[in-house]
Amino acid sequence: MMLSMSERTSKATEAKGTKDPARTERALKWFKVMAFTAGAAMFVLIAEMVLKYGFDNEVLSWWSPVHGFIFMGFVFTVWNLGTMLRWSFGRMVAIVLGACIPFVAFVIERRVAAEVEPTLAGSLAP
Repeated sequence: MMLSMSERTSKATEAKGTKDPARTERALKWFKVMAFTAGAAMFVLIAEMVLKYGFDNEVLSWWSPVHGFIFMGFVFTVWNLGTMLRWSFGRMVAIVLGACIPFVAFVIERRVAAEVEPTLAGSLAP
């Protein structure tokens, strides 16, 4: 029987568990915040590019470095959550690269949350 990537990762996470579920839950919350923030920041960056190259307007030229810092924060949260859940390096890279495409950061955030939250709910139950 062939399992999808998320099913394999979910089963591996369930089997391994997490050393500190509360810490993993905090890492997931930060991941969700940064995924949403990076996704929204991408749209401001697109607006900045359209204004700059389409209309020769530099009003948002300050946004590129801000977006870079936001994206680096996202990369850190992916690494932080990924190491806690023992994701492969390839999976972490795929998540980061996927977030470079508009709208995909929101999809990734929902899929990761849907995969990790049930495992955490079982770990945090009394």
